[in-house]
Amino acid sequence: MKRILLVSWLALILAGCVTVVHDPLTEKASRSKAVQEYVSLGMGYFQTRQYDLAIKRFRRALEIDPDDPRARSGLGLVYQAQQEYDLAEEMFREVIRSHPEFTEGRNYYAAFLYQQGRFEDALAQLREAVKDVEYSGRELLFFNIGQIERRLGHNDKAIEAYRKSLVLNPAQPQVRLALAFAYADGGQDELAWKQFSQFREAVRRGLTRHSAASVALGVQIAERTGRQDEAASLRLLLKNQFGESDEARRIFREN
Repeated sequence: MKRILLVSWLALILAGCVTVVHDPLTEKASRSKAVQEYVSLGMGYFQTRQYDLAIKRFRRALEIDPDDPRARSGLGLVYQAQQEYDLAEEMFREVIRSHPEFTEGRNYYAAFLYQQGRFEDALAQLREAVKDVEYSGRELLFFNIGQIERRLGHNDKAIEAYRKSLVLNPAQPQVRLALAFAYADGGQDELAWKQFSQFREAVRRGLTRHSAASVALGVQIAERTGRQDEAASLRLLLKNQFGESDEARRIFREN
């Protein structure tokens, strides 16, 4: 979190005169900087769950600039965390209405809608958000689209979204795992194994970790594609590291 900077207003003091003259350009820049600093403080307090302090900083930013979408989105996040869902949605909707180009706010709103179980609404917001081709982290938007599509039972659309996410950023082990699950669900086991293998390589390199679900998936794909040695190795891993998991009980019960 950035430390707050003291906001200075440039004043030209005329010799022999007490009149303060403000430079409009400098004043505007200072106000913008002040808003940015208050928003940064607010987000810092939000992340450490100091919600009252976060609200005060976001409100202070809005006193300086009542139209700032970052501060209003921040309030939405705080209200969401406090389970004040009506207030949270009011903030998010106001941001979308007044600043439809503010993709970060739209992403926050999509996450809120997902939390509320409103998956179709969340998907609509994400579909709009990915139109912003300059948005940093656009690959994560496509990943979230894939997650929702898969939850809704739209496996082909989920695969399409995961693949787009990997086009934008190939170094995403969790997206490869999600794609492996989707391919496996669709009976495309060789494609599933390819993605699982790349995920497993990322595990080997220490970039991510296995879960009971990922190892169980590997066992299933290996067996269905006739890779018996791989299946045996993964079974051993499942037994040793996740032996008490539901996935392990299911795998060993089936055989």
